Amino acid sequence: MNAVDHNNVVIFDDRGIPSIMCRFVRPKDTEEVPAVFKIGDKVADAIYISKYPNIVIDGRAYSMPMADPTVNITFDGAVQACRCKGLGWHLMTAVEYEYLLNQSREKGTMPHGNTDWGKDYYHNDEQGKVSNLGRTYTGTGPVTWNHDHTPYGVSDLNGNVWEWLAGLRIKDGVIEFIPDNKAASPYCDLSKDSAEWQQAETSKGPVRANVECGEITITDAVAADDYEPDYDGVRIEKLEVELSEIPQVLKDLGIIPDKRAEEEGKTYAYFDATEGEYMPVRGSAFFFTSNSGPSALILFDPRSYSNVFLGFRSAFYEVNGKLITE
Repeated sequence: MNAVDHNNVVIFDDRGIPSIMCRFVRPKDTEEVPAVFKIGDKVADAIYISKYPNIVIDGRAYSMPMADPTVNITFDGAVQACRCKGLGWHLMTAVEYEYLLNQSREKGTMPHGNTDWGKDYYHNDEQGKVSNLGRTYTGTGPVTWNHDHTPYGVSDLNGNVWEWLAGLRIKDGVIEFIPDNKAASPYCDLSKDSAEWQQAETSKGPVRANVECGEITITDAVAADDYEPDYDGVRIEKLEVELSEIPQVLKDLGIIPDKRAEEEGKTYAYFDATEGEYMPVRGSAFFFTSNSGPSALILFDPRSYSNVFLGFRSAFYEVNGKLITE
């Protein structure tokens, strides 16, 4: 994968309130369109990802510096706060998030962040300005808290607050997704019973998380007769993979990336394989210390869940919007 240049852009909504976004341009020299630039059956020339975890003003999501991220918001609440800004606006998808991580991996710039009550657990000299509880004001950490370690990167992906993502879930232990990054479309039904959801599959069958006895295995094998599904977390280096082949979608969603940075091995991933629907949050939070990392993943929260350490980030693809660049 080739890293793509990006720049910071200010987008004003119809109320005149700005959001600071990072712009990523679709490469024209690739045979296949990268998954992140697909919006259902459309192809975006560029995507815009919130530079900062979002705040909500009068029901709408905004990306602003020096702000205490909005928390205590449900999955559906985050989706609504993004979509009500107009066409093109959406809750950042799992595919978009993994795209950022892949850039960091390629550049060797896995982001640090607020993972220890205002400072980075592994780099104690790196601190942000504490806002409330253990959260920090957006963008107040050093440049190493950005995904590319420059002032122009996406900020606070590691720590501060967990972030809801669209287009991925686990249902009754099976990994499900919405194809072609269509979760970014305003017309995509993200509800629990939506027909948009599909199971991740290999030629052998559905891909599921097998969780038992403190171990987690991503597998396409049929569960044993005496299997009792559970929920648990393990360090990524302990996450087992037993698949007949690895579907591309599992790479695009960040379940099984093509490659990981060495430091990702310590980061935790959690799966709930019990009956029910569980939505993804990523990036860890201000108290996650030695379990933290931008690739941290939780797939055991229902869409109705909210907490003081759970926020979100909006993204945008241009339809007919005016952009004012800095």
